[in-house]
Amino acid sequence: MGSVGERIRELRGEMQQAELADKLGIHKNTMANYERGERFPDVNILLKILEVFPETNPAWLLTGEGSKIKSEPVQEGFVMFPRYEIEAGAGPGRNVQSEQIVDFVSFKEEWVQNFLRVPRKDLALLSVKGDSMNPTLNDGDMILVDLRADRLEDSAIYVLEFEDALLVKRIQRKLDGSIVIKSDNQLYEPEILKKDQAGGLKIVGRVVWSGRRM
Repeated sequence: MGSVGERIRELRGEMQQAELADKLGIHKNTMANYERGERFPDVNILLKILEVFPETNPAWLLTGEGSKIKSEPVQEGFVMFPRYEIEAGAGPGRNVQSEQIVDFVSFKEEWVQNFLRVPRKDLALLSVKGDSMNPTLNDGDMILVDLRADRLEDSAIYVLEFEDALLVKRIQRKLDGSIVIKSDNQLYEPEILKKDQAGGLKIVGRVVWSGRRM
């Protein structure tokens, strides 16, 4: 299947490497590193590549699988978000397996701007695993996460990283410096991180949308 860099080189075709680098807003040497597989492009570069070559199937670019040309173009007025190969555990913590992007999902741009009010580059799409956030979030739900969020709001739901695991929970910071990690499912007891443990808790982002298959 080759690498992402090899597929970028294939897309470039007769276009000069420097020309594509200019279109992507990066240095020619960075472009060369991508194509040689010495560096993996971040999500913003991948999105720009798909804008430069709009007929490209995102799944093919990322994995080499499927058709190079997508069967249906992204409709006008829609924007794509990366979906990561990460399951955020709504239950016992799920170990982070990979932060590799596996595909892109389209959302209506007007809805993103007016409802979410979060820049596209700061949103990531993850899957929920477990039942501790029922009925708010179910096993298999998709969630959009605002990666800018680094402050706690008691009513919000967050994706948290703790001891190399991702969790989807509500959190409450107490006056003594401890943190209460709460589930919506009443079958799960709150967990309390003491002040000396709380420093190991990282806020990945705040959940701003969820969706599920019927």
